[in-house]
Amino acid sequence: MSPLLLTYIVILVIPILLKEGEICVSHEENVEQAHVLLQSFVQAMLLRLAQDWTNHGLSLPQIRLLLALAHVAPATIGQLAEYLHIGQSAASLLVDRLVQAQLADRSDDPADRRRALVRLTAAGEASLGLQRAGQQRMHTILSSMDDAHLTMFIETFTAILSLAESEGPFGVIP
Repeated sequence: MSPLLLTYIVILVIPILLKEGEICVSHEENVEQAHVLLQSFVQAMLLRLAQDWTNHGLSLPQIRLLLALAHVAPATIGQLAEYLHIGQSAASLLVDRLVQAQLADRSDDPADRRRALVRLTAAGEASLGLQRAGQQRMHTILSSMDDAHLTMFIETFTAILSLAESEGPFGVIP
């Protein structure tokens, strides 16, 4: 059974059965099952995205840099290193690889010629289309759900995100 189907069953079918009283499990068992399924879902999505991008010759660190540039470009090497929580030398090497692959461009900062600014090239922007294709696949999956299940999905993930965000910003590694 695919992780996506398993996730669908746990998030949508099991709560319905619980309401009807056909299944009786403890809260802790529900938490564990939901956690395992959420992990499976995230892993399946990340593996699919990674597979799509590595099929185009990009390593995971290069993909992270590409996505970072989509959010913060133009940026200096130092800004990218800080954003990605890596050293400046590692960021510089990643930028070099993307420049060689013609996915990013490094140019002098007009405000300070000692610094270089990095931004995506047209090819780099086009490669982000892979991310958009993944988003379209998710949209197709969600479109196949009926309104009742979609509402339940929205309420569940809204609650999960709200609780997670109350602990601090996502993506920040201390």
